[in-house]
Amino acid sequence: MQNRALQRVARAGVVKAKRLAWLTAAFLFGVPAYALFISPLGIGGILLAVMLFFGLALGAMLWPSGVSVPKGPPQATTALAQLPLTTEVWLESHRPALPPPAQRLVDGIGLKLEQLAPQLNALDEKAPAAFEIRRLIGDELPELVEGYERVPTHLRRDGINGMSPDKQLIEGLAVVDSELARMSSQIAHGDLNALATQGRYLELKYHGESAS
Repeated sequence: MQNRALQRVARAGVVKAKRLAWLTAAFLFGVPAYALFISPLGIGGILLAVMLFFGLALGAMLWPSGVSVPKGPPQATTALAQLPLTTEVWLESHRPALPPPAQRLVDGIGLKLEQLAPQLNALDEKAPAAFEIRRLIGDELPELVEGYERVPTHLRRDGINGMSPDKQLIEGLAVVDSELARMSSQIAHGDLNALATQGRYLELKYHGESAS
């Protein structure tokens, strides 16, 4: 998951580097060509051209790269097509606080979210299938992780009265992982009715107050 985040940042950097390269080439060839074939620039013209170049270069670096890297947890207003990436980035930021078995599950969930994202581009926001997907990755998954993090660290492994938050988290993430695989498969086969009617609620939701 961390590698994919780095890849997104790298792609954004490549886009901006290409802009700067084209701008530099245009400046190096355009300014002399203008001075040679149209009108001499003089010292003032050269200074103005340099100032214009640096202004445009700054704009090229600040302008969005088109490689969206969302921040913060998924929201109810998050577009369905953006929900997997938003959830993946949010989940990545919480990964260090989770036990190692849960981290491995989070990595698998991140991969499935990345695979699911392009499948949602053509899915109607108001379709029942969209509701199932939004509920799982926009509500249930964040609630599971945040509920675990609300438990004091010293209670996470053993809990109270035999209830282990670590175990509940791992089992809950396993359910999310299997559900994402099922949803992706059904979307790929166009079986949206099955996706809408057979969706299971998260079987093992963790509530912080149950072990606090």
